[in-house]
Amino acid sequence: MTKEIEEIAARLRAIRLSRNLTLAEVEIKSHKRLRAVALGSYERGDRSLSVSKAIELSKFYEVPLAYLLTGLSPTQSVERDIVIDLRRIKALATSEEKNTPTQEILFSFLLGIIKERQDFNGEILSLRKSDIEFLTITIGCSSVEFATYLAQNKLLFETKETSSL
Repeated sequence: MTKEIEEIAARLRAIRLSRNLTLAEVEIKSHKRLRAVALGSYERGDRSLSVSKAIELSKFYEVPLAYLLTGLSPTQSVERDIVIDLRRIKALATSEEKNTPTQEILFSFLLGIIKERQDFNGEILSLRKSDIEFLTITIGCSSVEFATYLAQNKLLFETKETSSL
């Protein structure tokens, strides 16, 4: 087994354990899309991890694919302002789908900001640097990973100017 495969396997196991999940619990929570036997084989390095399975694992664990494969996390800060589309947040919060822990933290935090700022009629919410720092610490990611998460989940308010970038 190569060093890279060993590192990816160890990272998979560490991520699962950091979430206090057993292999069986991952299988149950993933609705059997991630089988305990297969996941154990990935974690031991006994089974090859396909790109599609790596993507599925990164989404399930809510970690960037780059981190899953390389262990490297971007450490630079977000250069542009983060503006949240509250209409999308409200739609997700009231949808039939079960929210992820990250979404629950985000929704709760945004509701707190809205109450604190007394901005109950807004459709967008600008996050301040201190807001982003607090959220990234709470969620356990970098500011770049946080911005990526927001973009992937279409939670950012997009103007004509930002959508053409």
